[in-house]
Order: sequence, then structure tokens, then C-alpha cells
Amino acid sequence: MKLTIRNAALAGLLMLPGLALAQSPNPWWVHVGPVNVTFHTSADVSLGGAAVPGAGLAASSNTTLGLEVGYDLTPNLAARVTVGVPPTTRITGTGPLAGAGELGRLKYGPAVASLTWAFDGMGAVRPYLGAGINYTIVLASKDGVITSLDAKNAFGGVLQAGVDLPLDKRWGVFLDVKKIFLKTTATGMVGPAPANASVRLNPLLVHAGVSYRF
Repeated sequence: MKLTIRNAALAGLLMLPGLALAQSPNPWWVHVGPVNVTFHTSADVSLGGAAVPGAGLAASSNTTLGLEVGYDLTPNLAARVTVGVPPTTRITGTGPLAGAGELGRLKYGPAVASLTWAFDGMGAVRPYLGAGINYTIVLASKDGVITSLDAKNAFGGVLQAGVDLPLDKRWGVFLDVKKIFLKTTATGMVGPAPANASVRLNPLLVHAGVSYRF
């Protein structure tokens, strides 16, 4: 009888890790929803090799579909990768270039890899902060006033903040904000004169939607 009880207890102990694993939530999850991209630009522009004082560039805001895939490394620390359907931004001039019209258009694909830390003590609400790196790929360009328009791919740093609100074990809603510090160069021609610009884009990404845990 004692041997039977001992064997039963040992079997129960051996089963505990498996039960705990079965009952723990899957660490993989996704965020899906619209993301708004608002650029905060400044630029140093030259035309024909001479600087154009006061000239700058502006990039139009975009809204597209964003996808963030995440993995919980610990209950508080998560690794994330964010991508989106590539949008197109319209480039215009500021200052002395304000009346030039549309300078061109760029189709781009931003991607962000980040780490975030979620804070406890707020019930089901899970606010988080993090940082990471961005790589923006210029997929296509369309000429306007500037012909032979070419903008370079670029890396940039990212600060991230957001909040998750689970609705049940799998579904939830979220709000996420990313500030990207991004600088690139663009070249082209205005008539026979070469044009060059060193551009700080510094977009703000606001992403909201539904979350799903696998």
C-alpha cells in the first residue's frame, strides 16, 4: 500500500511540469490593424552644387495595414517585428520650393525589430515601453518636378510605447506608438541641374487594432 501511494505521488510530481506547460499561454501573438505614418521632415537641399537657403522637403502622411508579430521571452520581456503593406508618400517642397508642385513620389516598406518591457500591477491592462531598430526600403519612385529621383534605403533608431488589453485567453485590443529617427539622402535632376538632399524623415507610427495569441 505504501509503495502504491509513493508511486502515485511520484507520478503526480512528474506530471506537474507537463500540466503547467499545457496550461500556460502560448508565447506567440500578433497585432493587426491600421497604422498611420506621419513624417516630421527637415532637409538640406542643394541645386546645381549650391545650397538652397531655407529650402526643405515635406512627405505626406499615410495610412496602411500593419502587422506586428511578437514572442514573449519572459512574462514581461517581448521581442517584436513590425511590417506593413508598403504605402506611397508624396514629396513636396517647403520654403523657396513651396511653389514647385509635386517633386516626386516614393513607395516604401518600413520594418521594425524591437524589445519591449510590459509593466505589472494594472490588472488586465498591460502597458509597455521599448526600443529597437528600423530599416526602411524604398521600393519604387515616381518622378515629378525632380526627374531620375532616387532615395536610399536607411536604418534608424526606434522608441516604442503601447498598451495591450486582453479580452479573453486569445483575443485582445491594442494601441502602439513608434517614433523612428530616420535620415536618408535623395538625388535627382531639375532640368539640367543635379539636385541633392539630406533628409530627416523622423516618422511617427500610430498602430491600433486587434491582437491574437496562438
